[in-house]
Amino acid sequence: MNMDALHEGRMHGDLMFPLSVYRVEKVNDVFFNYHWHEEIEFIYMTEGSAHFYIGSSLTELEQGEALLIPSGQLHACYPANELPAYFHAIVFDSHLLSSSAYDVIQSKYIQPWIEGRLILPGIFRSTDSWEQHVRLMLMDIIKQFEIKPLGYELKIKADLLAIFAELLPQSELSSDLPRNATQASKIERIKPALQYMHEHYNQRILISELAALIGMSEGHFCRFFKAIVKKTPIEYLNFYRVEKAMKCLEDPKIKIIDVASEVGFESPSYFIKTFKGLKQMTPTDYRKLITDPDASSSGIPMESAT
Repeated sequence: MNMDALHEGRMHGDLMFPLSVYRVEKVNDVFFNYHWHEEIEFIYMTEGSAHFYIGSSLTELEQGEALLIPSGQLHACYPANELPAYFHAIVFDSHLLSSSAYDVIQSKYIQPWIEGRLILPGIFRSTDSWEQHVRLMLMDIIKQFEIKPLGYELKIKADLLAIFAELLPQSELSSDLPRNATQASKIERIKPALQYMHEHYNQRILISELAALIGMSEGHFCRFFKAIVKKTPIEYLNFYRVEKAMKCLEDPKIKIIDVASEVGFESPSYFIKTFKGLKQMTPTDYRKLITDPDASSSGIPMESAT
């Protein structure tokens, strides 16, 4: 199955310096939906708060806090409340941390972490000195990338290596590789179902079809999906369809009934009910809101990273 919609394949930065920093704001009450990429990612919560779903865990970040998303990890982010919020995402290829030749940094530290044999801390929010150092270096990376003074690439790489040097004393060797491997395999297994939803959201989708994709009974699949995604398959599909509908509603020429059909709702009344349940307003009210020049806007991200 084509995994492009979930597997973000674009390059961050370029071949010579595979790193980018993005300011990410919420659009239509979403920061980003579930996806994964090979690159490592640091998140720094610059303002407000947000809910991050990483693998099967939920983490709320407050302003000034940060987290680490390993390579290949399925993740998503949604607002924690209605207050203004945005974060910076630092996305980079693990090769940026390595030397041109296979060396002790790669063999002793980077590779064991990527393979799950070394467990690094993933959330940085306390007042411990090492966590403060990590957050300060993340802020410096953001600043260096925005200003781009001469030698900023050197400074950013130095900061990244210094961050991992701070994390290593807090790390531990995995003593439960079977459990870790099982959890990772669960996350990998759910990806085809999410991918199918993203590709066919505007069509009729049956639970039986999704369950068959990963070789489960319907009941088992529904429990499995909710354990990983924190929503039932129907809840997630409706959520995704409503997000797509919000984009369609920006065009006043498209009738509400046509918007419902275009994003996969067979019943206009069910579309309106679902939309109102998720957004606390009807599609018509939302259209009036976004077409009113005096209406407030939640902002559009400078570039979507994740």
